[in-house]
Amino acid sequence: MEFKHVLYEVKDQVAYITLNNPAKRNPLNIETDAELEACLDLCDYDDNVRMLVIRGAGGNFCGGGDLNAMKARIDQGIRGTRPVCRALGQTIIRLRNVKKPTLAWIEGAIAGAGIALALACDFTLIDESSKATFAFVNIGFIPDSGSAYFLAKAVGTVRATDLLMSGRVFTGREGADWGMFTAAFPKEELEAGVQKYIKKYSNGPTVAYANVKTLLNRIQYSEYSLVSQSELELQGECELTHDFAEAVTAFLEKRKPDYQGR
Repeated sequence: MEFKHVLYEVKDQVAYITLNNPAKRNPLNIETDAELEACLDLCDYDDNVRMLVIRGAGGNFCGGGDLNAMKARIDQGIRGTRPVCRALGQTIIRLRNVKKPTLAWIEGAIAGAGIALALACDFTLIDESSKATFAFVNIGFIPDSGSAYFLAKAVGTVRATDLLMSGRVFTGREGADWGMFTAAFPKEELEAGVQKYIKKYSNGPTVAYANVKTLLNRIQYSEYSLVSQSELELQGECELTHDFAEAVTAFLEKRKPDYQGR
């Protein structure tokens, strides 16, 4: 498969997936999602791969959903949210079930579904000055791609409610202090921190790691399919609102949206 939206390489028994649309902060859309899932299969079934690292190109991890694609659907009167949510939801849980240690290497901006992608990894190492936000509500949407599910598991309902309903920006350091990210580093120390994790987990007992992940997944994530279906239903409802179309248009026009609650 030829990849246009991601880069995939294996080096020293470590697979690297790089989201590769830096001009738009590496957004997630249905095309990128298909390539991500193909990369996950390559990684999972290659006995020469002992660990997976995911990062973004151009100094940012992932800006979340593709607002330009959303605006195009709005202008054409197309309802495309449910297929995108379904695809992203499946890829997120596919990542969670990769039978190798997985690590998100987070620099710069990370938002929305991009945070879900990171939280599905075993380890999340972030630049402490990175800016993060669950921006779904800012475009009249609910969290999708398992964002609410993974976030609530990590930080609890009270903190998750604050972050998801406010859509506010927080730093990598704050996220790590809340238990959302594994560790936060000063920018100049992040790569060294990543390399330490790579050295440890790419040379460890791979079968034991896989079984630990399976055990944790059965304990923590067995309800994911129900949550994913709920996302499809609720996001589909949000897609039909005036507020969604207005918020996306306002964002791209760099103005404040006029919400009407309908």
